[in-house]
Amino acid sequence: MSGAKPRVLRGIPASPGIHVGAAFMVDRRRLKIRRRTVPRGRLDEETARFRAALETSVRQLEAIRARSQQAGERQPVAVLEAHLLMLRDESLVQGTLDIIRRDAVNAEWALGATLAKVLRAFEDIQDEYFRERRADVEFVGERVMRNLLGQAADLRPPAGGHAVLVAHELSPADTAGLGRDAVGALVTAAGSRTAHTAIVARALELPAVVGVAGLLGAVGAGDRVIVDGYRGEIVVRPTRAMVREAEERAACLRSRALALVDEAAGPAETPMCLSANIELEEEVEAALRYGAEGVGLFRTEFLFMGRGAPNESQQHRLYERILKRLGDRPATIRTLDMGGDKNPELFRPAPELNPAMGLRSIRLSLRHPGLFLAQLRALLRASTAGTLRILFPLIACPSELERALEYLDQARAQLRARGQAMAGRIEVGMMVEVPSAVMLADSFARQVDFFSLGTNDLIQYALAVDRHNEQLAYLNEPLHPAVLRMLDQVVRAARQAGIRVALCGEMAGEPQNLPVLLGLGLDEISMTPASLPLARHVLRRLSPEATQALWRDLRMCTHPRETERLVKEFLAAHLPDLAC
Repeated sequence: MSGAKPRVLRGIPASPGIHVGAAFMVDRRRLKIRRRTVPRGRLDEETARFRAALETSVRQLEAIRARSQQAGERQPVAVLEAHLLMLRDESLVQGTLDIIRRDAVNAEWALGATLAKVLRAFEDIQDEYFRERRADVEFVGERVMRNLLGQAADLRPPAGGHAVLVAHELSPADTAGLGRDAVGALVTAAGSRTAHTAIVARALELPAVVGVAGLLGAVGAGDRVIVDGYRGEIVVRPTRAMVREAEERAACLRSRALALVDEAAGPAETPMCLSANIELEEEVEAALRYGAEGVGLFRTEFLFMGRGAPNESQQHRLYERILKRLGDRPATIRTLDMGGDKNPELFRPAPELNPAMGLRSIRLSLRHPGLFLAQLRALLRASTAGTLRILFPLIACPSELERALEYLDQARAQLRARGQAMAGRIEVGMMVEVPSAVMLADSFARQVDFFSLGTNDLIQYALAVDRHNEQLAYLNEPLHPAVLRMLDQVVRAARQAGIRVALCGEMAGEPQNLPVLLGLGLDEISMTPASLPLARHVLRRLSPEATQALWRDLRMCTHPRETERLVKEFLAAHLPDLAC
């Protein structure tokens, strides 16, 4: 293999960073299980064996969690706690025990049958994030299965550390259990940016590329590999020149990152408010560390992922903790934004041909007023702990916004009747993420306190592009003239009505888009916490006059290539160091 030519493979950039190291191949192929009949007199032994494997799995995850806590890695802890809850889930535990006794079979076969039943519930889920939770169930089941079979459940990389883990897929426990000292980077053939493994990799600040086609056929054990988590690229068996270039670029980016984090500690002094998008309570700490001026989007979907809905008190306590940790910084908390297929036991959805355009988001909340009112009451009660902004998702027509506001008034009245406190003034906004909301923005602007542009969905709906379809990736263009004109229309409507307008889509986290967004005239942008230092650095160096001139030119464009050329020319003239 030493004489083989370098090979470049591309995937999804899941965690930033660059690393050069030797490939450590991880074999996580599906375990082969045989059905074995167990005599009725020995079923107690079989159930005891299953319970022992469960307890071993719990101890293993608790040990990994303890090491993560000791290292101050809060996000892996949250993910591992979710896996520990799965190990105690009744559908997994009792379901397996029932099959052992009913069918008089071995624990491995019973566990496999139970897992198959649980995993079938995920088959029709379209949403990327919730589809990835299927992998979490598989990881937990595999750990128990390996313990039943007496196989090693945890990875043991070679001595010397800083290996590049290469696998079809890795569990979050694999990732968190190894930590920074043992591993330098992660590469997988499967997965996405929203997989828990990717989330843990970002928390541990390990470069990661996922979804790499042809990975396992191209990489051999011990091969030297360059992993570029910025570009979503890996180079197998690179030349010395390639390694030298990668190491120089890594040093440049490390130096810049350190300077940017130090810079984030100073006063904001940017023409737009910079906020964080977060999904877990634990991310508030990272947001503050990276200099967030608030939370521009807190997604509440995670609360509704379990078998039942969180009650009002549980939600209230979570929202209150988030607001308290932010101090005087505002938190924009979005009401439930998911489809009924993500929790079929709770919402009992009817089959839908196109769930992305079906009963989801605000439509689902309006269909389940009891759940919606409980969430609104919890938010209102928490409002006394800080500066709360409530955000309604996927508003497409006036009646949806009107009904949502009516329920908010009803929730206020219910709390007053109980004698429970709430803030006197709470800003209420709506997501603008469908073309109809853009066209009616002038009307909507008279009914809300702010707009939040959800460009991920807006681009998808405006250009008729499934953003998860790799064959259509070339059409998913944030700087498409049609998209830019829609953003312009929304900002103009907001300005005329005297309300604020923010943008919380992934578009805000890309440095090359920042001159465009500043020229557009947004009040606030929000992104993942780790993207904030570079965004602040870029915005501090941009002149509002120059970006407004760029925006005037962009408004005249009719072809994506024109907008791309103008932005590239602007970056070369004003931000040449972004190239490294």
